[in-house]
Amino acid sequence: MSEKIKASKILYELQEAGRIQMENDKPSVDDLLDRNLALMVNRIDMVISREVTDDEEITYTSNACPSERATLLRVYNAKAGEEQVAYASSIWSLVNFKTRRIMKAKELNMKNFTLARYRNPFGDRKFRITEEDENAMEDMGTFKVGREYMDDNGHMNNIKYLEHVEACIPELESGSFMKEIRLHFMKEALYDEELRIKRLRKEDAYYFRMYKPDGEANFECEIVIS
Repeated sequence: MSEKIKASKILYELQEAGRIQMENDKPSVDDLLDRNLALMVNRIDMVISREVTDDEEITYTSNACPSERATLLRVYNAKAGEEQVAYASSIWSLVNFKTRRIMKAKELNMKNFTLARYRNPFGDRKFRITEEDENAMEDMGTFKVGREYMDDNGHMNNIKYLEHVEACIPELESGSFMKEIRLHFMKEALYDEELRIKRLRKEDAYYFRMYKPDGEANFECEIVIS
């Protein structure tokens, strides 16, 4: 019997496609690490057009986009045959993880990359959690950042954020799926930190924030369910 693929799994496969593209075309993620450089995600926006199941053959692809200044752009596609079932765009920074300095996009040599046109699926529409929204949020508890959460940069992997959000949406257990996902990463979560999750339901959308031990918000998102 087929099972529904979670949004976090789709996002994982999309980002893995990006990693493979960099590995094939160079420079790879490891090449950057050898230069003390790391890509750090600022924002991911994703739409999923329908429920996807594990008995389908899904093709995941990713391309970097023309970038300038200190912003690096990347887009992703998931297709079942010719049908696009998911699309995502993302914004990244290139950081020297020893000096903590944000580097210019030209420091990532993309001459070997096949570039794609950047398109955000939500256009210029932004989401905002107001102070009133934040005050109305319910506390969903805490979790500790374990070693299994860590990425190559020594921070909590961005897929783990979405996994914890999924666990706080009861409708996903009764047939609904995430059709719009907007993830904003504000501050890195480090090993052994305890993060607190807060949630607000408004119409067909959920809003989440996570907080570091000192109370500083480090992540927020908007999730629209089917």
